[in-house]
Amino acid sequence: RQTELNDMKSRFISVVSEALKKKLAFILSSAELLKHYGDRLPEPEKAEVIGTIETGVQRMTQMLDRVLLLGKVEAQMLEFKPAQINLKTLCQNLVEDARIQHSEAMCELTLEFEARPAVGVFDEKLLRHIFGNLLSNAIKYSPQGGTVLFRVFSLDARVGFEVADQGIGIPAEELPHLFEWFHRASNVGEIQGTGLGLAIVKNSVDLHGGSIEVASQVGHGTRFIVKI
Repeated sequence: RQTELNDMKSRFISVVSEALKKKLAFILSSAELLKHYGDRLPEPEKAEVIGTIETGVQRMTQMLDRVLLLGKVEAQMLEFKPAQINLKTLCQNLVEDARIQHSEAMCELTLEFEARPAVGVFDEKLLRHIFGNLLSNAIKYSPQGGTVLFRVFSLDARVGFEVADQGIGIPAEELPHLFEWFHRASNVGEIQGTGLGLAIVKNSVDLHGGSIEVASQVGHGTRFIVKI
């Protein structure tokens, strides 16, 4: 198992290195376009080029953040710092961030906040890891015209969070491996990913003393339920 894990790490490093090179090359070409032709570009085109640069930088930052998180988790240095937060505001911000990050996606993202009270004691940074990843995946693997639901509800002394999509789904035989490091479902095709997100989600949920469940059907979508 350790040999297999080391092989997966090596492949992961190779994939991340190649992805970063491509993103840097894209950012550089966009910057050169502005440098040489910026004064001749119509304002809408100029704004579009600047937007692509900003998006490229954001995605590189997210990728590097996940690599750093992997190191912290492996060294058991991922910290749990709970504090009282406004959960409703956080969830609204997470949805808005996901919409901006996936502005090109042709699916609808809906928030249903039913939890009472709207404040609670959580580690905000870890919640951002959990639901930033789940929402990003739900959008990424959804078809055009699909709907992604983010529902937050009261559950006895805890809070329940549901993230559901109508996307490609996950093969049943792969569900037991879903939260393993570097695992990616066999049906993702050309959709980019590192195989780190759900492992980070699971560790962040565990630090809260919570649980995460998944139900999925290939071609019909996936539903995650987090209880914290």
